[in-house]
Amino acid sequence: MTPERSRRAGYCSAWRGAARCRRGGARRWIADPIRAAYCGGMPVLEEMTSFELRRLIDGGGRVVVVPFGSVEYHGGHLPLGSDALLADAVGAAVAEQLGAVLAPTFRVGCADQHMAGAGTLMISMETLCGVVLAMARSLIGHGFRVIVLVSTHGGNQGVLERAALELSREYRDVVVCAPRGDVGTDAGTHSGRWLTSVMLSLRPDLVEADLAGEGLKAEVPDATPETGAKNLERFVSTIVQQVRGAAQDPPGGAS
Repeated sequence: MTPERSRRAGYCSAWRGAARCRRGGARRWIADPIRAAYCGGMPVLEEMTSFELRRLIDGGGRVVVVPFGSVEYHGGHLPLGSDALLADAVGAAVAEQLGAVLAPTFRVGCADQHMAGAGTLMISMETLCGVVLAMARSLIGHGFRVIVLVSTHGGNQGVLERAALELSREYRDVVVCAPRGDVGTDAGTHSGRWLTSVMLSLRPDLVEADLAGEGLKAEVPDATPETGAKNLERFVSTIVQQVRGAAQDPPGGAS
């Protein structure tokens, strides 16, 4: 195995999502962040037994974060799973900050506009909405009372918001929200400087900057891991702020 392939294999075996880690007082994004966050106390639903989850919910742990990503064409220089890997990262960080349970990432989204790019996977809006409703109802049935639907793919956002509204009407004692992360005012185009910088921060082994398409060549050189880390901080913090704001409002408030 070549050194490059060995390095990629190491990243792949270690990768399980993303959260933030403090070293020497500085925040940075690390290769095995879900594990780091879990060791700090963040419960990962897939790793818990039913007994452990029941005890946590009965003890008041009733907030759950459900990440949604996408597998789609990303300009030739980024992996098809960029949005799904980002959903792992953002979901873990949001759950960590909220003291919430992290549910599994739903990795395929509404990406029909990218079907011309080889490898793009897509489901319809109706299918995704059905998935969201089914997953949320399952979680609510087990006792969760704050459901946070987090998307890192723009094509999913409207569906998540529609599902959140329907669930909020159905369960008057439950807060269901689909907060939008802030990418700032200079994010660039699809697969451009924002996402490239973020992927350089999360998975530099998967970024091939020199393969960026013609329309992206002017943006990609501006992307750096340091900028990516700041972009992630901003994206996550705005989601957390929105969730905290929503959770402060009485569910099913005055109509």
